[in-house]
Amino acid sequence: MLAPMGALSRELDVRVAEARGGLSGNDERILAFLRDHLEELAFHTAESLAQGAGVSAAAVVRFSRRLGFASFRELRDRARDELQADTIAQPAASASMLARKVQRDVASLGLLPELLDEPLEAAAELIAGARTTWFLANRETYGLAVYAQRLLHQVRDDVRLVDPSFADALRSLSADDVVVACTFRPYARLTLALIRHARDAGARLVVVTDGRAHDFVDARDIVLAVPVESPTLLLSFTPAVCALEALAARVAMMNADHTHAMLEASARFAGEHDLVASPAAAARARRTR
Repeated sequence: MLAPMGALSRELDVRVAEARGGLSGNDERILAFLRDHLEELAFHTAESLAQGAGVSAAAVVRFSRRLGFASFRELRDRARDELQADTIAQPAASASMLARKVQRDVASLGLLPELLDEPLEAAAELIAGARTTWFLANRETYGLAVYAQRLLHQVRDDVRLVDPSFADALRSLSADDVVVACTFRPYARLTLALIRHARDAGARLVVVTDGRAHDFVDARDIVLAVPVESPTLLLSFTPAVCALEALAARVAMMNADHTHAMLEASARFAGEHDLVASPAAAARARRTR
């Protein structure tokens, strides 16, 4: 059985989510090194950590301060306190890729209430009062937008998905609209350009991304910052899917009567047009095989 992620690792995830977008290339290198060697942090100096990460000692000090620590010494002392309490636990070296990914995803999911409770509630209120909600994404994150739009479409009348290759529909944006934009590193240029267009048009923005300090985020935006770290070559969107599912569910709960009416109308439409197989029809099909 894999041990749970240590408290310091969880704290780093929260601090990184706050600082992401304001981190330099050196910061990212230090962070990547720490994630693989966190159990060694208690024994490092700024110089030895810098050598391992391939940066300068001054870069390590700046990294510590960007994450809100007074100094590198404070960060190291946190690691020493945790080591002495025997609470740092890393996955076994022999654990499978799937086991390590599951452990990382479970740890990331556990952070979401701390990171998202308040902004998710604000985002749900914004969407519930919108004329139209638009879902916007490109490249790898487009699948997130498709799924989220399909979820919310079940309970809201006007929920639209922006086609990345034909985004002209956004010409009609107004202050009555909400744009939910999903973007994770590497951040798609078109998504960032359309975020700026939406803001200029007066639409409100809900940005689903990996940090709150990006220069494409505005103080008026609602930011759902989710951790996407993974032991694999690819980012993990498991926490983002969880956040978007919770967002759709919260919007649905804000007007139970309207949601019930929408679900009933959708079920009638699907039945009238034979869009889904009923349990009885599925049973008959199995019997005739």
